Amino acid sequence: MKEGERERGRRFGALYEAYSADIVAYCTWRADSASDAQDAVADVFLTAWRRLDDVPRGDAARVWLYATARRTLANQRRSIRRRAALAERLVLAAPTQEPSSDPEEYLVREALRRLGPLDREVLLLSEWEGLSPARIASVLRCRKVTARSRLHRARRRFRSAFERLAAAERAERRNRQASEVPTTSVTHALGEDS
Repeated sequence: MKEGERERGRRFGALYEAYSADIVAYCTWRADSASDAQDAVADVFLTAWRRLDDVPRGDAARVWLYATARRTLANQRRSIRRRAALAERLVLAAPTQEPSSDPEEYLVREALRRLGPLDREVLLLSEWEGLSPARIASVLRCRKVTARSRLHRARRRFRSAFERLAAAERAERRNRQASEVPTTSVTHALGEDS
């Protein structure tokens, strides 16, 4: 190993030793999950290793690492949003299934379709896949309490969407039945035919 490589390794080791706790705390408070925070910390120090010559000396290095962490977390969030948007586009582009002869099944599918992608995902994991909130938290990479609250909100939004659709369906059925009632003229009903 050359002297320059040893010096580089020592400098990086000192940088990591001095500031890793600060960067871990920074990322933990700002990331969406513990695993996202860990990924961000790893990316920050990987960037520092690759660009060690650009990292300032002294306490300015901490500011450089914070700025790098901030950009890394922003990139993570953008990536998550892009994946969610892609999933939404795939759902919308998927071939529609044959309309069900069961009106309630149609209402359930339509209410699910009207939910946001995260609400739909949480409900499907719970109700269709039978996962507990703890398992949903693992799938979504979030805390168990977060998964529970997302599931609660998703169920509330689903219920609201379903009830609106069901009320509209009932109103439409009443209107159809009212228009199908045979009408007789008033004069005919009173026996005043001409």
